[in-house]
Amino acid sequence: MIKFTPFIVLWFVFLASKIVLSLHAGAYSNVSCFENERQALLEFKKGLIDNSNRLAFWTGQDCCSWEGVGCSRNTGHVVKLDLRNNVVFDRARLIFGNTLNYVSIYGETCLGGQISPSLVNLQHLHYLDLSSNYFAGIRIPTFIGSLKNLRYLNFSNAGFGGTIPPQLGNLSALEYLDLGKKLLTFSYDIGGYQLSTKSLWWATSLSSLKHLDLSGADLGKAQDWLQALNKLHFLSSLTLEYCGIYSFPYIAHLNFTSLTSLDLGGNEFNSTIPLWLFNLTSLVHLDLSGNSFFGPIVPHSLQHWTSLSYLDLSGNRFNTSLLDPLFTFKNLVHLDWSNNQIQGPLPFSLGNLTSLSVLHMGDNSFEGPIPSAIGQLRELTELDLSSNGFNGTIPSSLWRLSELKSLFLSDNPLSGELRDIHFAQLAQLKELSLSSTLLALNVSSSWVPSFQLHTIDMSSMKIGPKFPLWLQTQKRVESLDMSNASISDTIPDWFERQCHGIKSLYFSNNHMMGKPPVCKGNSGHEFRKIFFLESNKFEGPLQLLPTDISRLYLKNNSLQGIIPHPDINMTLDILRVLDLSDNHFIGSIPDSLCSLQMLVVLDLSNNQLSGRIPSCIGKLKTLGALLLANNNLYGHIPISLGHLNVLVSLHMNRNNFTGMVPFSLRYLEKLQYLDLGNNGLEGLIPSWIGDELSSLRILVLESNNFHGDISVSLCKLSSLQVLNLEDNNLTGHIPRCFNNFTAMTESNSVTYISVPVYIMPQVHAVYGYNEEISVLIKGENLKYTTTNVPYVRFMGLSKNKLSGEIPVELTSLVGLQGLDLSRNHLSGRIPENIGNLKQLESLDLSKNDLFGPIPQSLSNLNFLGWLNLSFNKLTGRIPSGRQLQTLDDPTIYMGNSGLCGGPLGRSCPDESDGKSNYRESGDHEDGKESYFYWFYAGLGPGFAVGLLGFFSVLCFKKSWRYAYFGFLESLLNKVWVEIALLKRKFN
Repeated sequence: MIKFTPFIVLWFVFLASKIVLSLHAGAYSNVSCFENERQALLEFKKGLIDNSNRLAFWTGQDCCSWEGVGCSRNTGHVVKLDLRNNVVFDRARLIFGNTLNYVSIYGETCLGGQISPSLVNLQHLHYLDLSSNYFAGIRIPTFIGSLKNLRYLNFSNAGFGGTIPPQLGNLSALEYLDLGKKLLTFSYDIGGYQLSTKSLWWATSLSSLKHLDLSGADLGKAQDWLQALNKLHFLSSLTLEYCGIYSFPYIAHLNFTSLTSLDLGGNEFNSTIPLWLFNLTSLVHLDLSGNSFFGPIVPHSLQHWTSLSYLDLSGNRFNTSLLDPLFTFKNLVHLDWSNNQIQGPLPFSLGNLTSLSVLHMGDNSFEGPIPSAIGQLRELTELDLSSNGFNGTIPSSLWRLSELKSLFLSDNPLSGELRDIHFAQLAQLKELSLSSTLLALNVSSSWVPSFQLHTIDMSSMKIGPKFPLWLQTQKRVESLDMSNASISDTIPDWFERQCHGIKSLYFSNNHMMGKPPVCKGNSGHEFRKIFFLESNKFEGPLQLLPTDISRLYLKNNSLQGIIPHPDINMTLDILRVLDLSDNHFIGSIPDSLCSLQMLVVLDLSNNQLSGRIPSCIGKLKTLGALLLANNNLYGHIPISLGHLNVLVSLHMNRNNFTGMVPFSLRYLEKLQYLDLGNNGLEGLIPSWIGDELSSLRILVLESNNFHGDISVSLCKLSSLQVLNLEDNNLTGHIPRCFNNFTAMTESNSVTYISVPVYIMPQVHAVYGYNEEISVLIKGENLKYTTTNVPYVRFMGLSKNKLSGEIPVELTSLVGLQGLDLSRNHLSGRIPENIGNLKQLESLDLSKNDLFGPIPQSLSNLNFLGWLNLSFNKLTGRIPSGRQLQTLDDPTIYMGNSGLCGGPLGRSCPDESDGKSNYRESGDHEDGKESYFYWFYAGLGPGFAVGLLGFFSVLCFKKSWRYAYFGFLESLLNKVWVEIALLKRKFN
């Protein structure tokens, strides 16, 4: 007989309960989800924008089988909702790919819209993931805080904005919270939306939290961020990169000692590393990059970081030598100390880091040879020593690092020849950068490398003169840069057949001849980024314009013939930049270019094009820069250009355009650079330029036929850096309100010249282009290009019919480098405080009607290298001192009869003998007016008395009279004889 002890009874009770629960679960496995939860999900779906129909199959009674929905096997309740976007941004595809195509795919798969409050009915939800979608800046709903059973919440990269709701602090069971916004690249961003909070104290209630990511959120006003997070005892991973945090609040005691991963990158603390950071002994992953940390690191402070496997201190201002204690971290796998100010040699003790896989030391001030100990890092897969001062030859031990996949040694004065044998053991190599070194590649023509490279950067090193034949063996190249590599050869036919997989090709600044490589892509290669083929000797006509490339640069070659039509067999929505400038193209601009629907930059300048601009150019809605300068184009400027409402730069100078500036251009509200100079345009300068084009930085209308007054509406252009209205028929006065040109009062305003193009509401790309203007400074036309256009400040009004005085208000434009008011009818005095223009390098006031003295303040212009005051009515002494001492050319002042002193060599009256009569003749304050008054007062009567006396003598003395008239007769006869002889000689 079985004896039922209390233990056996308890065991039977437990077994029975398990059977009941299993039967209960089995019952739920045969039915659909709870109806109220199914309805909640359907309501949630109604509020969403689902362009890709990801949720189209949310039908039927069993919501547990719907995509992204997970239910408990035990209870049947919805416990998981995973609707993350599976098309995640991939940085590599952005860099090498057809970006806009990829962005478009990403955008189509995003969920958006509103978050329905019906989610509150999912009270058993443990897991909620809406990451990598796009909710257009809506706020995170406060009701999320009522989902008390949530353990995992991920809203990262989902386009939420506004204040982080403190109600999230109610989620006491939460273990994983990710609201981060990752910065994908410098040019791509998911919307412009940002989460923010003024306090993180709500997070102190998340007592179970282990993972917290708030990257990209604005925590600049959350002064309690450190105190709040210090209360999370179980926190093991904390990511606060790019949060606008600028200081470390004081904490008396460190509580979050369980941290194994800490990322504070991109916060610009601009301080030393706080000491408490060195006490986090459990850290395995530490990222302090991009924070402007400075100062030395005390060696003994590193002793607690020995568990680290990942350390990123890049983008700071450490100026110390590398510390030997750092090279005792046996567990270190990833070390990034790039972009600092570290000096001295790379220590030999580096060889102790035998577990190291990634070593980035680029962008520092290292010097000396690369230590041979680097060969001891047998596990190394990435090595970046670029942009330093390493010299000498590359140690042989480096070439034995057989696991290397990425090797970056560019921008160092390394020297020597690289031969086949050096690369023999680098079979794993995928990325190789040796650019801007003194290295020379000297391999045999039959060399077959053991590697298959994806990225090759050998620019600005010696590869030529022959085209490298070993490239024929590289079948997987995606990025190839051999610009400025001394190659003087034609590109072989095999390269044209093989290069269809190359997405970025740089062959610029060589002497390559023949036809440029088109590298026509195929359907298997979706993304093609950029072909940079400028400044070579490519010649001949182009047969077809490849349109499967995002950016095509063929500037400064010898291409000729007509501009080819786009290849209609390829898609026409890929080409973004087309630069055919500085060639010998003839004929008209083909209408077929208007089919390039997504063109952003079109540069056809400096060719021999003729004809009219096709009106269909106005259909290129994404065009940001239209550069047609220095051709033979004629006719009226098309009205349709007014439809280019994202146009930033319009250059049509040095053509033969006639008529008036079309009124439609007033709609180009984003225009910053407008150059219509050297044409035959006429009429008044439109007042709408000042009223509507408020973003203008450069306005050039020189050498046209504009007439009338200068419109005062131009004074509204506060961003104007260059105003050039020279060589027109302008009349009237110089507007006094020109002092409203705020940009001309600044000398350090720099703006990168770029064209932003909005592809989708939430994604934008930036395409740089070559901006170029010519300005007459220091007597010669100086060209300003992309890199220095932001620095130029110039005003030119010469060769007009302007009158009146030089407005004293111009002297407030203290950033001006060049001022040319010559060849007008300006009168009055030169403003006394012209010396305020401290940045002035060139001043031309010649050929006007200016009078009075030259202001002494002119000598204060320390940068003045060109001065022309000739042909005015200036008087007095020429000032001396400082910069004027170097301007000793007398032609600067010629045509001013009243000037004296200086380089003219003409003494001033106050420099003559102290006993001069004018000093004794009156009581004027300096004697000058008195002297000239009495001189001219006595001159007339004296002359009359002398003449009367002479004729009186002739009347009364006969012999003198005969002698005088005999002399006149003899003189007259001699003159007639000379005239007769000359006449006969020429006949």
